[in-house]
Amino acid sequence: MDTDYWHSLDRQSTKSLGLSTDYISLSTHPFKEQLDELKAKIFSGVKSAELSFIATKSGSRSQGQSVPEHYTRDEREELRQLAKVNDIELTTHSPANASSLSGFSERGFSPEVKKDNLNELKKSIEFAADVARGGPVTVHVWEYARPIFEAGETAGMPFKAYPKEEEKAPLYFVDKRTGRVEALDRNQEIPVPKGGFENPKRDEKTGFIQWDHKKIFEFEKEAREKKEDAVKYIFDKVYKKDLEFKDIEAKEYFSQAKKIEKEHEFLKSVIKGLEEQAKTDPSAARYNTITWMEKFESERREKLTPREGTPGYREFLEKPLKYLKELEDRTKKSMDSTFQAADNRKLEIEETKRKVENIGSLKDYSLKETADSLSDAAVYAYKQEKEKKLEKPLIVSAENVFPEYYGAQPKELKEIILKSREEFKKKLVENKLARNEEEADKISKERIKATFDIGHANIWRKYYSGSDTDFRKWILKEAEELQKQGIIGHVHINDNFGYEDVHVSPGQGNAPIKEFVDKITEHGFKGKMVIEAGNQRQGEQGQVLTNAWKTLNSPIYRVDSMSHSWTEIEGSYFGRTGSPGYIVGDFAPSKDWTLWSEMPLE
Repeated sequence: MDTDYWHSLDRQSTKSLGLSTDYISLSTHPFKEQLDELKAKIFSGVKSAELSFIATKSGSRSQGQSVPEHYTRDEREELRQLAKVNDIELTTHSPANASSLSGFSERGFSPEVKKDNLNELKKSIEFAADVARGGPVTVHVWEYARPIFEAGETAGMPFKAYPKEEEKAPLYFVDKRTGRVEALDRNQEIPVPKGGFENPKRDEKTGFIQWDHKKIFEFEKEAREKKEDAVKYIFDKVYKKDLEFKDIEAKEYFSQAKKIEKEHEFLKSVIKGLEEQAKTDPSAARYNTITWMEKFESERREKLTPREGTPGYREFLEKPLKYLKELEDRTKKSMDSTFQAADNRKLEIEETKRKVENIGSLKDYSLKETADSLSDAAVYAYKQEKEKKLEKPLIVSAENVFPEYYGAQPKELKEIILKSREEFKKKLVENKLARNEEEADKISKERIKATFDIGHANIWRKYYSGSDTDFRKWILKEAEELQKQGIIGHVHINDNFGYEDVHVSPGQGNAPIKEFVDKITEHGFKGKMVIEAGNQRQGEQGQVLTNAWKTLNSPIYRVDSMSHSWTEIEGSYFGRTGSPGYIVGDFAPSKDWTLWSEMPLE
């Protein structure tokens, strides 16, 4: 541990003494002026600080909603110089209120929302280039809302928001053409033929198909067992067969319409002949018309003329051609409506076919859009880094946030980082920012990483039905894997009790902070660990840092065979509430009260 208080006679290993204070950073308050906050952090004794923002777009500086753009060139230089003269290393946190980089919103996936949030990140990147001169730029990834149990399945853990969530939660899917999000009720019953669509069983007497019912979640279970995409499986197995039935209906409508069309053409020819006959022999034409009407009534088995004895019947006998023309008109309308029904069925078939072809899971769609945004941001950061000749890389650092959103579960965070690196590599080569794929691969691994927030990870506890011991093992195992695979580049430390992101002081909740830090440092993590303050009582914000030092067992001095931390000096003498470890003077009652060498002080 690099400190002037240690010397060659000290025997304890640095590992047993905890984390050096050099690695521990404090975040500034996002609702306050960053210059004032940076001064406060310098006075607290840290060697690094994270400048943080909350608001988006133009914000309101006068109301504590500052944004990176509020800070002028002069103010940015002032922040930079203040950090430089005090030997403070800076990192940056992009506005926490920015929504998903995939563009997910209440309207589905929106390219406008995606662009707006990418711009928020770019503003922070520019600010970090000017003020921090590089380093991590943390951005929240909460890419779309999804059921908790889905993330639990990916994690191999029994995470659920409520009992039988896997049967009751909506099954979301996206139209890849528009980004529109729709949902199926997992509990919805779908009629399916007994024996399956391929070989449906039929009633022996009627010949009709025998139907059964299956719920959406049952189809989904089948898909998982066959390792197929659930949404595509459901549409393939259910909706594509539905297309076949619609196609049969369309053909039936069309066949019926063609029959009516023939009847209509025949009626038109009859009427034309009778009209010609009426010019020369009205009586014969009237007789023939009545005969034709009676014939149609017999064939159709329906009454088409007024009943005998009614006033209308007298009119019919006098002007039968009028009724025949009305029949022709009704026949034409029936023909048109039947053709329209056939066309509508065909249109439904075409629309459903296109929908099935363009249907997709939210995860696949979101991952692609998020990776596109993060890789664009990384390209922008890399250009800023080169243009401004920064001393260290600008790193786009995606942070896990809340369990209800994709990206919060460690495996999801890993997927986002790896996919974003792939896209970044392509763009580096396309934009001639890297000489070859090998160089692009190295750049991408250095400049797109994850910010792992142990407090956010701890919130998964409220959805876990197992023991606290098993839950903590899961967090530590996931963090270890991320670190071993080179995913984590930055760390946020705050505490809570496993329910909400309340940001109590480290060590005052139940997040496994010390174990987490030990695990990732054991596997080579050397980045900054930012302590994020939050819900401390008025006047106790200063204890956030000392609590962190205590929790992480960070020593600040040594006077005997023990290490001491900052919080131990409150109300004590070098960490002891009793007498000191040695006495100067004539009286030394026992060896317990002498120097370690046992040499008399006289």
